[in-house]
Amino acid sequence: MKLFRPIAKTSVILLLVALSVSWMGVAKFSNKAHQMSISGTSNLHDWATSVENIQLQAEMELVNGFVSSVGTATLTAHVESIKSDKGTIMDNKTKEALKGDKHPLITYRLKQVDISEQKNKISLLKTEGSLRIAGVTKQVKMDVYARQLPNGDVEVWGGNDIKMSQYGMKAPTALLGSIKTGDDVKVTFSIILKN
Repeated sequence: MKLFRPIAKTSVILLLVALSVSWMGVAKFSNKAHQMSISGTSNLHDWATSVENIQLQAEMELVNGFVSSVGTATLTAHVESIKSDKGTIMDNKTKEALKGDKHPLITYRLKQVDISEQKNKISLLKTEGSLRIAGVTKQVKMDVYARQLPNGDVEVWGGNDIKMSQYGMKAPTALLGSIKTGDDVKVTFSIILKN
């Protein structure tokens, strides 16, 4: 009987350690690193910009390396930080189109999510949320993928197509209107979240 107690105690400790490794509970995450780009077309050439300053705050639960649930999630992107390799003229056109003086932030708030497990410990998050651009808020659906990295960080990535006109924006033009950008733009992102 005396021998059984230490074995039982050890078994309970090992079980608790195993559970803590496989189940983190709901934890708060914020962005550690990111890549986000906005791309589109024009009658002259395709174009792309990068978003250098974002904040993503999310509450997630991970079980056995999978994202099993998401609580709140809010992303904020700073219009001033949207930069192009074409120089300041395009940056100013972008800021003007986004009405950056009056609305310096682009915000996304998660409303609901359905999660399914994929291969290689990847979770598919079918999300619905509100996206506010240039002072106009629209409901958007977006597929987001997530996976836990070996160091415990979480990578999330995805993309979405947006029409500028839906947010009351005029597609930028240049050279007295001879260069016109298309209404459709694509946002893509890859974000590393730390606990």
